[in-house]
Amino acid sequence: MAPRQQAVSGAQAQKLTTSDALSYLREVKTRFADRKQVYDTFLDIMKEFKAQRIDTSGVIARVKQLFKGHRELILGFNTFLPKGYEIELA
Repeated sequence: MAPRQQAVSGAQAQKLTTSDALSYLREVKTRFADRKQVYDTFLDIMKEFKAQRIDTSGVIARVKQLFKGHRELILGFNTFLPKGYEIELA
């Protein structure tokens, strides 16, 4: 995770909607249809963040580990991160 040093992309500059979040959730659920525990763990991470039990850096670390090997999901999660945060993959 590194602070953003480039201009915010067009997709991220637009206001996110509930539909955007639901689309991402559907993609996660579909990708792990045979491993429901991964989807459930993702939901638990989001609940912990909402309850302020983990911070943005903690969410990033957990999501990156949970979705390891699924580059599109990891990079797609950047859309939902606050300004100044971005998951970068080598």
